[in-house]
Amino acid sequence: MYVFFAFGVCCAVGHHLFYSAFNGRPADNLIVMLRYGTILAFAAKAGLAAAAITAFRQRIWTTVRSKLLSVAALDSLFAATEDLAALLNLEIYKSATLAMVLAVFIWLTPLVIILTSNTLTVELAFFEEKGMCPGVKTLNFTMESLENWRLAKKINGLFGISTSLYNTTATNISDPYWFDYYTGPSMGFAQVATLGMFSQQAMQPKDAGLEICGPGWNCTYVVNFTAPGYQCSDIASGVNSRMNKLGNNTAPFDTSILLPEGNFSYYAYTSGGDYSPTQLKPEYIDVGGVPIGIEPPWPHHFGALRTEPILWIGHSVRTNKTDPTPNNRTEPGWDDAFTPKIFACEHYETHYTVSFNWTGGQQFSNVMKREYLKPVIDTTFIPSVKAMDGTNDNTTAYPESNYWYPSADQTEMQPYRRVAAFHSIGAVLRDFINGTVNSESILNPIAVGKAIQTKVLDPRSEYFPHSELAPIIQEVYEDVILSMFSDPRFLAIVWAQKPWEKSGTLPGDESTAYPCNRSRDVVVYKYVARDLWIVYSLAFVFSMIAIGLGTAAVLENEGVLRNTRFSSIVAATRGPALERVMWREERGDVPRDIKNLKVGYGIVHRANALGVTEDTRYPERTLWDGGEIRYGFGLEGDVRQVK
Repeated sequence: MYVFFAFGVCCAVGHHLFYSAFNGRPADNLIVMLRYGTILAFAAKAGLAAAAITAFRQRIWTTVRSKLLSVAALDSLFAATEDLAALLNLEIYKSATLAMVLAVFIWLTPLVIILTSNTLTVELAFFEEKGMCPGVKTLNFTMESLENWRLAKKINGLFGISTSLYNTTATNISDPYWFDYYTGPSMGFAQVATLGMFSQQAMQPKDAGLEICGPGWNCTYVVNFTAPGYQCSDIASGVNSRMNKLGNNTAPFDTSILLPEGNFSYYAYTSGGDYSPTQLKPEYIDVGGVPIGIEPPWPHHFGALRTEPILWIGHSVRTNKTDPTPNNRTEPGWDDAFTPKIFACEHYETHYTVSFNWTGGQQFSNVMKREYLKPVIDTTFIPSVKAMDGTNDNTTAYPESNYWYPSADQTEMQPYRRVAAFHSIGAVLRDFINGTVNSESILNPIAVGKAIQTKVLDPRSEYFPHSELAPIIQEVYEDVILSMFSDPRFLAIVWAQKPWEKSGTLPGDESTAYPCNRSRDVVVYKYVARDLWIVYSLAFVFSMIAIGLGTAAVLENEGVLRNTRFSSIVAATRGPALERVMWREERGDVPRDIKNLKVGYGIVHRANALGVTEDTRYPERTLWDGGEIRYGFGLEGDVRQVK
């Protein structure tokens, strides 16, 4: 029984170690793991039960040696671990209490299997790991600088898309006066930017979450890139407030045009000094922007990027949003209901730190940091001075030394293309937010321009601009920039891990893997070790009690480990002591009156060679005829038991 107990303990420990190995791991084969666990639980149960059964057998012999039981009680006692009906005999609980305690425990040992099987379950858990994502992209506008549209290259069978369109001065590039010059935003970029404006969020690439994160995964990563951005500064706040300057630039309007003095709740002037897409008068321009009707050399400022228009934006903020707003200026409280504000935003080359979060296949982006580096074009627009320089662009800005000029030399053309790309991106934003909203009648606002199609205006507030408008303008612009990721054909889209290499529509691989955090809700194994050890601990305690009782029984049985095998029963029942009983064995059953006979185990009284019954007062004595002492079952009065 000691070996059986040790075997059961080892199986229980193995069960614990087996389940511990799977705790917290993805539950990809639960049924099989439960089967293996059940096998270990069954083995542990078998070992503990075998130890208890061995102890129970010793208690049987101790009981029958010390007490007389009816035949029916003996039947139940010997069958107590095999026949559940045997437990219904109340006599054995009185005569063999300890043995029956062991029998009941043996019958309860299957609970070890049942109760421990529930200790390994599954639960939905949030799993996160630091890993590498193969499809992460970023922006590098140097690629715009290096791309010559005349020598366009394909990636994965597709041409790249520039943010800008170019015209040319000659169809023959060997012409001494030939060069390409900027025209405006490309249709491909305008399409993506417009979709971003209309959707009021950054457009996301199709199925990119699957490509970047992997099937079933969410992921987050941070990329850094340099792109255009608008840095905004307050110019005025309040009726008749002092107008500040933006550097050397003066606002083209003041607060008097805004509510409550004026009629506008929104007024945006974003085109001052903008580049003219027709650099010569229309009659001097042929297809592709080639000059006709005039002879070279071309005007010095032909195609020059002279300045970046400043965003001059005025808006009115409701003073008290909780109180009803007067519908027009004839109602009381109109003059105190609004605060006019003006701010200006200047176009800067900006270093961005952006976090991308892919959850459930949806992209969520967050600009964590902006670092404004330098103006895209570091000049000051002079609206009062006309250039009159032979071009159709009368923009004048200073210093002219900071203009960006086109060139036939492709190396000199590279910075021009980069500035042109930034200008194109800003041009789309300026086109959308330029315009006015006349709110002279609050209930019937009149919008001019495309701003009403963006999130600059709040439809829940009668299309008033948002009170904190400058951050919204920056956010809208960033949506335009981040929408470029929705089409990897853009020249500026590169691998985050290899920013010198355009990605195109190619899928990422190990060489493009970029650090990221991957996460997912996953069904994992949950092992409740406490419950398992509560069950096993109780089983161990009862098993050790059983072993203790069994050991005591062995000592009472003179150190002999007994069993209930057929040969042992035959040896204990042979002899004349039970021959006087009419067993009716031919019917395979024992009559009820026979079952009530008291039977015990001990030294059997038997006749000697002369037919005289042995004297049981001296059990150790050997009779003169050479007879020996015999142990066996006998009826009451025929057997001497150890009390």
